[in-house]
Amino acid sequence: MRANSLALRLFVTATLWTVVILVGTAILLSSLYRQAVERSFDHRLSVYLRSLVADVASPDVPADKFPQSLGEPLFELPLSGWYWQVSRLDGKKDLRASRSLGDRQLTQLSKTDSADADPETREGYVQGPEDQKLRLIERTVDLGADGRFLIAVAGDAAEIETETYAFY
Repeated sequence: MRANSLALRLFVTATLWTVVILVGTAILLSSLYRQAVERSFDHRLSVYLRSLVADVASPDVPADKFPQSLGEPLFELPLSGWYWQVSRLDGKKDLRASRSLGDRQLTQLSKTDSADADPETREGYVQGPEDQKLRLIERTVDLGADGRFLIAVAGDAAEIETETYAFY
């Protein structure tokens, strides 16, 4: 083929468009897959969060009987990357946390970290006690005369990264 032939120009143009479309599709699929993995992880965290909300809202459960593991052994292992925390927002010093958190505290999310339809529930990324990246979901619960609580559950975001990169 000659360098300026119509067939060569059509071939090069078609090849370039194919490469651009394939790269764009790969980026789109990768982004969609990551969002699906993140949603699944958030769903897992929200199950633990709902369990904690139910325990806080139950007046029959004394503070010393508050759950520790929520059925997940990682909440028991020190600095495992899986943590939960219940703190009062009405000025009283009452902080309950998973054994895995030890004497440390979780970082709170700002009010603008999530564009969720429910303003009481927020999710986002924070730095953990061991400077690991955590995916955190938190909810404010108002129990009237019993007080207001901020309930937070966090999981190691490395699981999201691992699942996302396993896709490639």
